[in-house]
Amino acid sequence: MKKVILFLLGAILTTGVFAQTVKKEETKLTNTIVDKKQDKHVAGNNLKHLRVKRALRNRREVRRHRRYIHKTGEKLEDQGVKHPIHKAKVRAKAIKEANKGKD
Repeated sequence: MKKVILFLLGAILTTGVFAQTVKKEETKLTNTIVDKKQDKHVAGNNLKHLRVKRALRNRREVRRHRRYIHKTGEKLEDQGVKHPIHKAKVRAKAIKEANKGKD
C-alpha cells in the first residue's frame, strides 16, 4: 500500500514538473518567432538599402532562429503538444496586435 501511494505521488509531481517545462518551451518558442520576424524585417531593409554585408549577417541570424524554431517544435510535438509552431505564431500575432494598440 505504501509503495502504491509513493508511486502515485511521484507520478503527480512528475506530471506537474513536465507541464511547467512545456509551458517554458512554448514561451521561448513564441519569443523566438517574434525575434525572427524582427530580424527578417531588418535584413530586408538592409538589402533594400544595398547594405549587403549586414543583410547577409542578419539572414544568418534569421536562419539560426528558424532552425531553433523547428527543433523546438519537433521536441514539443514529441512531448504531446499539437501544432506548437502554429500556436506560437498565433500568440506572436496576438502580442503584436496588443503592442500596436499601445503606440
